[in-house]
Amino acid sequence: MDINTVCTLLIEALKNAGYNESTIFNYQGAVRRFKAFCKEHGVTEYSYEIGKLYADAVISPKIGKFSKERYHLQGRFFRLIESYVNTGQFDFSVTTRARVQPSGEYYGKVYSDYCYYLRERYDNENTRHFYEYGMYSFLSFLERGYDVCPLESLTTSIILDYVKCSKPERQRGILCELRNICRYLDRNDLLMALSGIHAPGHHRIIPVLETEEQERIKSVTEDNETPLRDSAMILLGLTTGIRACDIIKLRLTDIDWRNDTISWKQSKTGNLVCVPLTPAVGNAIARYLTRQRPDAPNDYLFVRLIAPFDPLSCHSSCYMMVKRILEKAHVSKDERILGMHMLRHNAASTMVRNEVPVETIAAILGHSDPDTTSIYITTDEIRLKECVLPLVTYRRRCIHERLY
Repeated sequence: MDINTVCTLLIEALKNAGYNESTIFNYQGAVRRFKAFCKEHGVTEYSYEIGKLYADAVISPKIGKFSKERYHLQGRFFRLIESYVNTGQFDFSVTTRARVQPSGEYYGKVYSDYCYYLRERYDNENTRHFYEYGMYSFLSFLERGYDVCPLESLTTSIILDYVKCSKPERQRGILCELRNICRYLDRNDLLMALSGIHAPGHHRIIPVLETEEQERIKSVTEDNETPLRDSAMILLGLTTGIRACDIIKLRLTDIDWRNDTISWKQSKTGNLVCVPLTPAVGNAIARYLTRQRPDAPNDYLFVRLIAPFDPLSCHSSCYMMVKRILEKAHVSKDERILGMHMLRHNAASTMVRNEVPVETIAAILGHSDPDTTSIYITTDEIRLKECVLPLVTYRRRCIHERLY
């Protein structure tokens, strides 16, 4: 069956089934990536093999790490296409994707034991998924190239072969995964070897919102057409840099109105973050709570505005909300990252421009290591130039003194 045809039929079926805008948007992204994937492999007709290959391609090319969102979405996309190919109908029944694991008995046992170790050691689900997929990828590599290699017999050359055969943008993530595997195996010799391997970093200047664009966004949040919930979420994101996975989990009790603070435990790091609630953000949340938030059967701060008033369930809800407001404010995407993460970068950039210490920015963003925060310094081209120009002037003066 032609790939373009089956993908078009899937999107039409989703619309006819009454799926909401954000869900359809997610599947449109899956379709776009699938078509690009097939083009890269020189395939125009759908087959089980190409579908399965795509479903297992769950490494984000932007960050080179396992993507839980892609893992679930692409797996479901594959199952839907397969159901149509086999029965002539798309089966929208909810099915859970089976956990990927090595096919061999020995590596299957190794993988299961490692997953148990991760559950005991890490509370954060995303962290466990990251390391689980790291072990799965490494064991798959061993299965393909070394048949059955007991992990006790791992050598530095095998580790280096695995790193070398991976894509450059994936190598930093792989080194992190391997270090955890070596700690699990209590292989200090391999840890020492890994400490001497340095993968290239991929940093770029991240475009953020201009002052005029921020003003237009704030104007949109103040008009009568924008839902008060969306206005409060946008302003909270612009001010605190909160992640999408955290803003949808905020509870009513996370706001301390007496002390004008808002607190949350980060899903990604487990760190507790407590930041001041500015008057603009506090007033926006208060207007939403008193005028628009429905009488929901839960204590989540931000809920759906239509029955049954459930909490927002995924990142796509935030993404679509941000996208609508940016379009209304006539803010173009350009090379920027849309969604709550764009607001996060913008909040950090604003703090950098206001000369807030990096340690303070790290605390507000909830970073365990202030070095992680350094990526946000690349958002400020003006300050980058200020850092570079004096150095160039100094070097020229030194050269002049040596010559004359």
